[in-house]
Amino acid sequence: MSKGHGIILEDLEQKLGILNAARAAAAVPARGWLRAVREAIGMPQHRVAARTSVTRQSYAQLEVSEEKGSISISSLRRAAEAMDCDLVYFVVPRPSKAATYSELCAIHDPVAGHLRATEHSLSLGGQGQVRRRDGAPR
Repeated sequence: MSKGHGIILEDLEQKLGILNAARAAAAVPARGWLRAVREAIGMPQHRVAARTSVTRQSYAQLEVSEEKGSISISSLRRAAEAMDCDLVYFVVPRPSKAATYSELCAIHDPVAGHLRATEHSLSLGGQGQVRRRDGAPR
């Protein structure tokens, strides 16, 4: 595993608790976030469309695309910005597969998992050794 890979993995692991807590609150509304937010703030489709420089019909298609799961992240971001919102998304391990990104790494990159296990064993290796008075292993 490269040093960069380890740094990225460590960063993701630090965020995982917060992301998992947000997962439950972030369930997609039945007809999608765009429609739910637009209706909640009382903004008609034609106003969101104008703010995204598309026709009302094109904007309506964005809402349908989101509901179907086929909207692009770019389009979702533009529509969110038109309603003075930010798009926030994340990818977390499926609980049925792994509890952490490290566990996913071990599943999908067996070499990295083996290297981590070897490094761990080596770090423990000196703990049980008998040492000389000068501190060196015998």
